[in-house]
Amino acid sequence: MTDEPQPPDLRASDAERETTIERLRVAACEGRLTLEELTDRIEAAAQARTCGELDTLVRDLPAAATDRPPLPGAPVKQSSVFGDVRRSGQWLVPAQGSWQTVFGDVVLDLREARIPAAELQLRASSVFGDIDVLVPEGVEVEARTRTVFGDVRQEAGDAHAPGAPRIVVTGGSVFGDVKVRHQRLRERLVERWRER
Repeated sequence: MTDEPQPPDLRASDAERETTIERLRVAACEGRLTLEELTDRIEAAAQARTCGELDTLVRDLPAAATDRPPLPGAPVKQSSVFGDVRRSGQWLVPAQGSWQTVFGDVVLDLREARIPAAELQLRASSVFGDIDVLVPEGVEVEARTRTVFGDVRQEAGDAHAPGAPRIVVTGGSVFGDVKVRHQRLRERLVERWRER
């Protein structure tokens, strides 16, 4: 928050909330928080009433480093023919990336991902396949995609806290659907457990 410790029951200002949110973003860019953890904490910071609530959100993070801005990841391009292009788990999402496939699906799971910037530009294209983008709750998503003989379904990315990461998805599919959705990691684990 600030250089001087504040009493925990002191009401937090908008500037202190913004400082905490920026500190959380830097921690995510350094790989200390996943995208899902970042969005959860940003939402909590936006709703925090006291300095103590804000301190709790950054207690397990190092002091803010103001002399080093986060570096965006290098652009990435992956493609496949007769196969899927999938990214999931803990991975560094580039600030700009392109994923393409012919006769396959593109699946980008960003829930455990680390992000290098507050805004990501993701291009996903598929011919005879679907595009599935999974995001944590609380992330802003703008789907600028098109389909030919398919549907675009955006089920996530509308409800977000101020300061939440922004993801712009472009591209589209021919003979396939584009889906932007969210599912909590714990929900996925419950589903796996039920399948057994």
